[in-house]
Amino acid sequence: MNQVETEDQRISKRGTFSSLLILTGFVLLGLFVGQFIGFLISLLLFNFDWQYIATMMTDPGAYPEAKLPLLIMQAGGTLFGFILAFLLHRRLIDHAPGHSLFAVQPLDSTLLLLLFLIVMAFMIANSIVIEWNMGLDFSRFSTSFEEWARAKEEELSELTEYLTQFDNIGGLLAGLIVIAVLPAIGEEMVFRGGLQRKLYRLVNNHHMAIWIAAIFFSAIHLQFYGFFPRLLLGALFGYIYYWSGSLWYPIFAHFINNGFTLVMLYLYQQKTTDINLDATDAIPWSAALVAFVVGAGLLFYFRKLILRLRGMYDEQ
Repeated sequence: MNQVETEDQRISKRGTFSSLLILTGFVLLGLFVGQFIGFLISLLLFNFDWQYIATMMTDPGAYPEAKLPLLIMQAGGTLFGFILAFLLHRRLIDHAPGHSLFAVQPLDSTLLLLLFLIVMAFMIANSIVIEWNMGLDFSRFSTSFEEWARAKEEELSELTEYLTQFDNIGGLLAGLIVIAVLPAIGEEMVFRGGLQRKLYRLVNNHHMAIWIAAIFFSAIHLQFYGFFPRLLLGALFGYIYYWSGSLWYPIFAHFINNGFTLVMLYLYQQKTTDINLDATDAIPWSAALVAFVVGAGLLFYFRKLILRLRGMYDEQ
């Protein structure tokens, strides 16, 4: 009997691994298709020829009119590469509805408030890790990797700075949709609802699954001078999903992280605040330590409260 059960487990793991590979293929194909559709939409909306758009993509900072086409292409990539790719994989490969990953019980306002405070505390404490990661010397590991990582970091940082320069509230709203709402939904679907769940079936350990998924979540952004702060952020989302059993809560936390950053950047650009979240300098250690302790306490209370609520709903 034990041998049969072991063989069944092996078959199940092979199926899970195959499903992961197919999900990866769906995501890559969806990213290509979504960005291509965004490219076509840009051709139609702005009356640009394809060569002009291709030129803008190589140096968007030199073309102010490139921002909206870039946002449209990015939105297409996220929509098709993460959201639709995941839902299709969930339906066609896993033979399960996508909504099954979202808990049926209503969202709790106290939990949402806790998540907001947790993310705020995390952002403060994580500034120490951001500064440390920016100072890493990858040349000790590989000179060629260090050169590539530094060039990629500068390229993506310039692109991010370009896309997050908002002249008016309309630009901010477009940025919130493309940079905060869609990635929060799509990335949490793929990395928590897809990758983390399937990794658990492979390794049979929730903590390993959370951290491995967080590693992939950080690596896919190709910004290795921000790898460790994003790794910790991915792990935070992973534990929120693990404890809550619903994708809504990590999606909300993800949105708060991205959305709050965009709003603060807009306010700084409008000279409404002196706080510049683009600055990589860490806050004082004492403030980071207080934020860490407060955030850890809030996270512990969140876990305690949500497990209690889940138990109440399970009993009904």
